[in-house]
Parts: sequence; C-alpha cells; structure tokens
Amino acid sequence: MIVALLLFSVGLGLSAFFSGSETGMYRVSRIRVVLDGLTGSWPARGVVWLLNHSAIFVATALVGNNLANYVTSLSIVLAMQALFSGGAAAELLGTMLVTPVIFVLGELLPKYLFYNAPYRLLTYVRPVLLFFTALFLPVSLLLGLLANALQLITGETPFRVRLGMARRELEQVLREGHEAGILAGSQRVLAQNVFEIGNQPAVRFGVPMDRLASTEEDSGRDVAQAAARRQGHPIVLVQRNKEVVGFLLYADLLCESDGGLPILPVVKANSKDKLLSVLLRLMDAGSDVAVLIDPDGKTRSVVTRRQLLLPLMAGNRP
Repeated sequence: MIVALLLFSVGLGLSAFFSGSETGMYRVSRIRVVLDGLTGSWPARGVVWLLNHSAIFVATALVGNNLANYVTSLSIVLAMQALFSGGAAAELLGTMLVTPVIFVLGELLPKYLFYNAPYRLLTYVRPVLLFFTALFLPVSLLLGLLANALQLITGETPFRVRLGMARRELEQVLREGHEAGILAGSQRVLAQNVFEIGNQPAVRFGVPMDRLASTEEDSGRDVAQAAARRQGHPIVLVQRNKEVVGFLLYADLLCESDGGLPILPVVKANSKDKLLSVLLRLMDAGSDVAVLIDPDGKTRSVVTRRQLLLPLMAGNRP
C-alpha cells in the first residue's frame, strides 16, 4: 500500500508538472524569456531553445504526460490489489473514484496556475523542465522526426507555426501596453497594421503601367504635361528604351524653367517584395516612386510612398 501511495504521488506530481508547464510555455511572454537568456542564465537560454524547437518540447510534454498516466494507473491497480485482493471490478471502481482527484489536482489546477502566472512559475520549474527534456531526448527526437514527416505530408511547417505564435505574442504585448497606458490607441493600431499589412505584397497597392502617363527621356516639357493631362495622374514616368528610369511630378512641370525635365529617381523592386520592404527602400533612397518588376524583367506596376503609407495609417485618423 505504501508503494502504491508513493507511485500515486509521483504520478500526480508528474501530471501536474507537465500539464502546467505546457500551458505556461504557450502563455509566457517570449520577450521576457529572451531578455533573461541575454543576462547569461543557462536555464533561461534552455527555455529559449525549447521555444525555438517547439517539436522537441511538445514531444517531451507528450512523453511526460504518458509516463504520469502510466504511473498513476499502476498505483491505483496496486492499491486495489492490496485492499480488495485484486479483481477487475475493484480496479475499475478505484479508477473511477480517483479520476476526479487526478483531473483537478493533476490537470485543472496546475493549468489554471500556470495560465495566470506563466513567467513566475516557469522560472521556478525551468531546471526540472530541462532535466526531463534531456532525459526524454532520444524519444523526443524520434517523435520530432515523425512530426516533421507529418508536416511534410500535410503541408504545415514549423516556420508557419512560429509565425502564428509570434503574431499572438505581439498582439498580447500591444494589448497589455495599451491597457497599461504606454501605447495610445492610434499607436497600437499603427503597430498592428505594420505587422499585418506590412507583410503583404507591395504590388497589391500599386497602379498598373497602362494607367500612368509616360514620356521619353528626350521629350519636352509640353509633351510631358499633355501626357499627364490625358491620364489625369500627377505622376509621369520617364522611359529610356522602354525602361523606366525616373518620374516627373505634374506640379514641377507647371513651373517655368529653361533647364531640362526635372526627373526624379525611382526605386526598382521585385514584384514579390513586401510592402514594408519597399517602403523602407523608398525612404532610404529619398524617393517617392517604386517600380515593381517581374522576374522576367517586365514592369508590372508602379507604387508610390503615399500608397504604401495609407494602409498602415488606416484607423489612426479621427
């Protein structure tokens, strides 16, 4: 009976540990864990490694929970054999009576505690978690290989999973910053737009070439003005041998000048580049127009700095 009680305590403790730590790992702020790792704490660096190798952590939690269930079931069987001299009915009855205790103390309560205080509790259990990770590593690696094989079949990749987790973490940080008064509402909207819209292709916000006026580099000011009026657009593309080499502003064309055309530089980018990437290149180059080119060298569309900024600022206007 004493052995059964010891095994039950060990199984219940393992179930509570793995159930709670699994919830804590999904709830903890990665920023805080990374900052702890930068201070030189080896347990914190180990937790960061687990966060970056989610398949190993999930396999470790799976093995640990299965081990806890096995030890708990074995303790119940031994206890029923000691009290009632065996019997399938006694073992089944004992399992039914103990199940609520296991569920509350081994699952519900630790999950609740780690959900509400993930960082503090994970700080306490980090060495134990890393110990079991090293102990179960051979089995975890095998399960990780099987998980990767399933991911190849289903098309899901760990990179996409990490992106989803990072997005939820960023949204949580922004929400907490807004609630604490650190971020204003408009700042929170801007940060969310940068994360959500900034990763979209810039070509979605561009204008096709046939909707813009164009003129040859050696054309006169009157020709460029006439092209701008026909298209009704303030930008006139300047071409050399059917290749865009710059642009003109209609407002500049209206100014009297004896010099040549006031050609401004353009930034050339790939049609698959993201909005934020193209916007940063425009700012670095001090230009207002980017030409998006297909892999075959054909100009697909033109996008301005204003067209890229407006989606990011959406929701910030009064």
